[in-house]
Amino acid sequence: MLNPLLLWFLPLAALPVLLHLLNLYRLREVELPTYRFLMEGYVQQRRRIRLVEWLLMLLRTAIVLLAVWALSRPVVERFGSLFGGGRSRDVAFVVDAGMTTGLVQEGTTALHRSREAVRAAAFRLQPSDFVTLVRAGMEPKVLYRAALGDGKRFAAELETLEPDPGTADLAAGLAEATAGPPRGPRTVWLVSDCERRGWRRLAEPAPAPRVPEDTQLVVLDVAATATSVRNVAVLGDPPRSQRPVVGLPVELTIRVEASGHDLPVETKATVRLDDDIVAQVPIVLPPGRVTTHTLAIVPPRAGVLQGRVEIPADSFPEDDTLLFVLNVEPRVGVLVIAPPGLEPIFDPALFLRAALDSPRETAAATREDTGAARPGQPPAGGAEEIARSLDVTVARSDSVDEKKLRAADVIFLVEHRLDGARLKWLRERVEAGAGLVVIAGSHKHGSDDLRGLLSSDGKQADSLPLGLGKPVGNVDDETAARSLATVDVSHPIFAAFRPIGATANAAAEASAFDTLRVFRHEPLELHAPSDAAGDTARRRQPALVLARLDDGSAVVAETRLGRGRVIVSGLPVTPDWSNLPVHPSFVPIMLRMVQHVRPEPPAVAVESVHPYEPAPIRLNDAWRRAVVQAIGPAGGRRPIETVAGDDGVTGALDDTRTVGFYEFDVEPPAGSTISPLRLGMSVNRDVETAAFEHVPAAEVAAAFAPHPVMQLSSTAEDPTLHAQLTGRREIWRWLIFGLFGLFGLEFLLSTLRPPAPVGAGGPARSWSQRINDWLARAVGNTGDAASA
Repeated sequence: MLNPLLLWFLPLAALPVLLHLLNLYRLREVELPTYRFLMEGYVQQRRRIRLVEWLLMLLRTAIVLLAVWALSRPVVERFGSLFGGGRSRDVAFVVDAGMTTGLVQEGTTALHRSREAVRAAAFRLQPSDFVTLVRAGMEPKVLYRAALGDGKRFAAELETLEPDPGTADLAAGLAEATAGPPRGPRTVWLVSDCERRGWRRLAEPAPAPRVPEDTQLVVLDVAATATSVRNVAVLGDPPRSQRPVVGLPVELTIRVEASGHDLPVETKATVRLDDDIVAQVPIVLPPGRVTTHTLAIVPPRAGVLQGRVEIPADSFPEDDTLLFVLNVEPRVGVLVIAPPGLEPIFDPALFLRAALDSPRETAAATREDTGAARPGQPPAGGAEEIARSLDVTVARSDSVDEKKLRAADVIFLVEHRLDGARLKWLRERVEAGAGLVVIAGSHKHGSDDLRGLLSSDGKQADSLPLGLGKPVGNVDDETAARSLATVDVSHPIFAAFRPIGATANAAAEASAFDTLRVFRHEPLELHAPSDAAGDTARRRQPALVLARLDDGSAVVAETRLGRGRVIVSGLPVTPDWSNLPVHPSFVPIMLRMVQHVRPEPPAVAVESVHPYEPAPIRLNDAWRRAVVQAIGPAGGRRPIETVAGDDGVTGALDDTRTVGFYEFDVEPPAGSTISPLRLGMSVNRDVETAAFEHVPAAEVAAAFAPHPVMQLSSTAEDPTLHAQLTGRREIWRWLIFGLFGLFGLEFLLSTLRPPAPVGAGGPARSWSQRINDWLARAVGNTGDAASA
C-alpha cells in the first residue's frame, strides 16, 4: 500500500449493511377476506425481492471497499519467486564492471542501469536477509557481505561501482559470490550487459558447476536496445623495449580497428611526447579489419618521456588512447684508444672514427642536397640512427687518463700498448659494465697481447679466455688472401647480413662477405680452463666464436668479464692487411658492435602492463641495498620490496588497477656515489577489439547448462527497472474501473422489473429490456405473482 492511512475508512463499508437492516420491509397484519391464492403469490414475490435487496447490499458494500482500496493505491508483485522463499534469505548480486559497461547508449550506461536494478531489488528485501555484493571486474572484489539492515551501507557501496579498464572476469565473480555456506535459500543475481568479451570465460567448459544446484540463478541483461555500436579503437602494444637513446629513433607501431561501420573510416592518429605533438598520421580503416602503421619518433632528451597515441573520440572514448613510456638513455660515450705516432693511412683510429661518424654526416648531406628526409620517418639502413646516438672520442694509449676511461660506455682498444695503471683502470671499468672491443693491429706482434690484459698480477686464470696469436699471412701475396667462410648471423653484430630465409639460430654462409679479402690477420687463441688453474678458471666465461676464415681459424669471438661484454677481433681495421676498412660491411659491423657491448642499464623496469598485472623492476648488484618507491598517477608513493638474486635484486608493483603513468624512484644505498634513478611505466586498458557483440539469450542459458536460468532484460528507457525487475505494479486504476462497473450493476438491480410477457406479433424488445429480463430471470423475479 502506498497510502495505508486511508484504510481507516474501511468501517464505512458497514453503512450499507446498517441501511439495509433499517429499511427491512416489515409485514403488517390486515384483516381482509380470504385471498388464499393472492397471499401465496405475494410470499413468493417477497422472497425474490429480499434476494435482490441482499445483492444490492453486497454491491454497495463492495463499492465502498473498492473506493477506499483504490485511494490507498495498492501494488501487486509479479516476480515474487525471484528471491526464494522464507524469511531469512541469502541473496548475492554479481555486477558486471567490465570496460564495456561504461558505454553510453540512449542517454545512460549499462553500469548505471545495473546500479538502479540492484538498488530496486534490494529495496524489497528484509533487514534480516543476508546480502552479498560482488564487483566482477578484471579481478572480483566483494564490496558487501552481511545482513542488509537499513541498507545505507549497501547503497553506499553500490554507488562506488565504476567500470574497470579491461574485460570482466564473470566466472571469478560468480565463484566469489557462492563461496561459503548459504545463510538461507540462496539466489544469485548476475547483472551484466551480456557483451561477448565478458562472457568469453563463461563459455569455456568448467571443471565444476559455476552455480550450486540448490541455488536460484537470475541473469539480468541491462544492455541497451541498440545492437550495433560504431567504434574506432587503438589496439596493439606500446613500443617494445629498445633501450632508447637521445637522438636514436624509436620504432612505434600503431594498430587501429573500426567496427560497426559499413564503409571505410578515415581517422588520424596523433602521437605526443610530454604533451608535444611529434607526429600525425592519417589512417583509412576498412570495416572490421585491423590497420597497422609504423613510424619512428626521436627522443629529444634523456630521462622519462611520457607519450600517448590518440585518435578522435567517438561513442566509446575509453579505447581511443594508448599510453607509452620511453626511458631514454644519454648518448653512448665511445672511446677509441689507438697507439701514437702512426701515419694517417695506417692509423686505426682514423678508420674507426670515420665508421662511427660517417653515417650521420652522409645522411645530413643527403638531406641538405635532396630534402628527401621527412620528420618522423626513419632513415634507411639504420646506420644513421646508431651514429646519431654516439659521442666518439679518440685517445692515444700513452696519454689516456682515468677520467676518460671511467666516462666511456664502450672502449675500442686497438694494438694494445697500455701500461699497468691504465690496464687496471680499464679492467675496473669493464668489470663494472662497460663494453670492450679489442682489435688486432698491424704494427704490434704479440702472441700474448691479451694475456693478463685485465689482470693486475698477470695470472692466466684471471685474464680473458682467449688471446691474439702471432700474425698469419703475406701482404705481398694476393693469391693467398683469405675470406670469411662462416659467420654467426644469429648474433646481433651480424644479424643485418642474414640471408632471407636463413634460420636465426644457425651459422650461415657469409654471402655478404664474398668480396672481403684478408691478407694478414692474427688468429684467436682460445684458452680453455684447466684443473691446474683452480676454481677461478672454471668460473671464467667461455668464448663464443662468431666468425671464422676459410682455413678454419677464429677471427671474431665474444666473452664477458665481470658485467662487461668483450669482443676480440683478429682482423685489423687498416687497409694494409685487408680490404675491411673499405668494405660495405665495415660500418654496419662497427656500429652494431657498439650497440651490442654497451653497458646494461643499472635498472630495468617493464614499460607497459595491463591493469592488475604486476610491474616488475630489476636492479644490478650495485643496487642491492637501494630503496625503491613507486609513484602512482595521482602522485602517491608506495615502497617496493626487493628480493636478492644471483645477478641483482628484483621487485614488482602489484597495485596497477589505475590507468595512467607510473614512475619508479630508485635511491642508491647510503654512502654510495651512484646517482639516483627514475624509470617510467604505463598502465593501459586491456583493449582486445573494437567490436561490440551482444550475447543472445540462448548462449546465456548454454553457459550455465544444465542449471536453470531465469533471464530478465531491460533497456535504457527504463533505468529504474521497478516494473520489470521487482514486479511491483499499482492497480488503483483497475480498481476505479471495477468501481464504476459495480455502480452500473447496482443501478441495474435497483431498477429491475419483472420481464414483460412476449405476445405474438408484438414489437421487438430493446437491448436494455433484454438485459433487464436476463437479470430478472437470474434472480428469480419472473413476475408470477403479478400475473396471478
